[in-house]
Amino acid sequence: MGWADIASYGHPSQEWGPIDDMAIQGMRFTNFYAPSSICTPSRAGLLTGRMAQRSGAYGPGRVFWPTSTNGLPREEVTIAEALKDEGYATGFVGKWHLGVNAHSHNDGEHLPYNHGFDYVGTNLPLSNGWFCDEEKWHMSNPETLICMLYKNATIYQQPYSHYHMSEAFVDDAIDFMRDCQQQRKPFFLYYGIAQPHVDVYSNDEFRGSSKRGRYGDMIREMSWSVGAIMDEVKRLGEDFNTISIFTADNGPHLQLCNEGGDAGVLKGGKMQFWDGGIRVPGIFRWTGHIPPAKISDEVVSQLDIFPTLMSIVGGSVPDDRKMDGQDISSTLFNWWPEPQPEPVAVKQLYKQHEVTNSEPRMLVFYCEAQLFAVRYGSYKFHFTTQRAWTKEGHHAEPGRCGDGGFPLGNNVECASCGNLMPECFTYYETPLMYNIYKDPNEAYPLNGSLPEHKAVLDEMMRRLEAFKADMVIAPPLLASRSTATIPCCTPETFPVCTCNYVYEGPVPPPGSASQTEYTSEEFLEMISSHDYDYSMWYD
Repeated sequence: MGWADIASYGHPSQEWGPIDDMAIQGMRFTNFYAPSSICTPSRAGLLTGRMAQRSGAYGPGRVFWPTSTNGLPREEVTIAEALKDEGYATGFVGKWHLGVNAHSHNDGEHLPYNHGFDYVGTNLPLSNGWFCDEEKWHMSNPETLICMLYKNATIYQQPYSHYHMSEAFVDDAIDFMRDCQQQRKPFFLYYGIAQPHVDVYSNDEFRGSSKRGRYGDMIREMSWSVGAIMDEVKRLGEDFNTISIFTADNGPHLQLCNEGGDAGVLKGGKMQFWDGGIRVPGIFRWTGHIPPAKISDEVVSQLDIFPTLMSIVGGSVPDDRKMDGQDISSTLFNWWPEPQPEPVAVKQLYKQHEVTNSEPRMLVFYCEAQLFAVRYGSYKFHFTTQRAWTKEGHHAEPGRCGDGGFPLGNNVECASCGNLMPECFTYYETPLMYNIYKDPNEAYPLNGSLPEHKAVLDEMMRRLEAFKADMVIAPPLLASRSTATIPCCTPETFPVCTCNYVYEGPVPPPGSASQTEYTSEEFLEMISSHDYDYSMWYD
């Protein structure tokens, strides 16, 4: 979702919801970054506190596919594993996208239960988007080989229906929390909401409920599910004992016209390293500990979640490997000297938190193994840029966007890391430099030869060289693929691979189907080819 997709981050027509209530009840970060601009490397970074280039969770295609033979390495330590060592029960519900490996000798090696999660409810191992369009709004022949739901390591629906998916996630999450309370065990819940990239799947209760349209319906349903979880925490009497964090794994899929999200004033979106692709909502709520109605402009990252949670519980991060996140608990808690025993009423408007760090925060962004961008304090530097996709510049192109911004195809442009689309990229010997606070749209590059700018550039380059000297990039795990790993396939049935789980519920009338009509055989041949242009099939 985009940085500006919810009301509390400034969307002018999106309805207020429970996610926005979290922002009022806690702290909202305005410079909160995902580790990458696409799902797999961002999720790997969040769970491990380490950039995906260190673990190998990157490579051709940029995300794990059904044909991927690898996943997040078992030797990586996740938040769940670290919290288990501190006595926490750990639960996972929702989207995973860190590998499956379903039909090898080590069946399901990379699913959540092998990465520290004791309880694994309904989960989506891969993606939730265009190819799973059983309503046929966008695809005449949806490609269902990507579309499966698991419970723990067992497929229980393929192809799945999006109807009532959010209810299934909420129910499983609530069951886990109630069970933990009965056992008097503290818990860590990773709730991957897993709403689709283009909204054609809202439940009847939310369909048509937003003035913004179908994408707004999706945001409302997603926000409802967050509210349901928060309400249960309160019913359990654990509100003062529970820190809750809301964020997104990358920016909006702008190429899907009016149904792909909104980055607001920020340039670019999903799959790109302009701020619109990597700057996302970041909300932290903890009643009695984090004061309400606060905004922080401090530069922070999802990589910081792991060390911050370990600091809160009195644990420690792994000391045998390089960690990229930082403990931001001082930012969260420096407003009140002591935890407050009772709720504090919001009696004032938002107050801005001024950054007081003496040394600027540096965040480094790679596309696969190539350095693309650096955020350094107030500044952003680009060593490589992708041609930015704008709705205004492409709405009239044939085959892209129809009436009112209805996407006519699975539009993807300039989404690779450079090797497949060289015409989309510009490389800079001296990086482009922007003042992000003054120019959040990254529209006006600074003259790096001016003394005041050169001093910042030189300092950033000095720190970057030190960072690179300590950066050991692992081999790309996404490069290894085999059709033998596709769930619901066997050597006898390939390439016709379908589980015996069929959704038989109601299906609304189809909308305008696109021209995208591939057979299973053609699809599998394409995604298993090392030479294929994956940019057309990103999640």
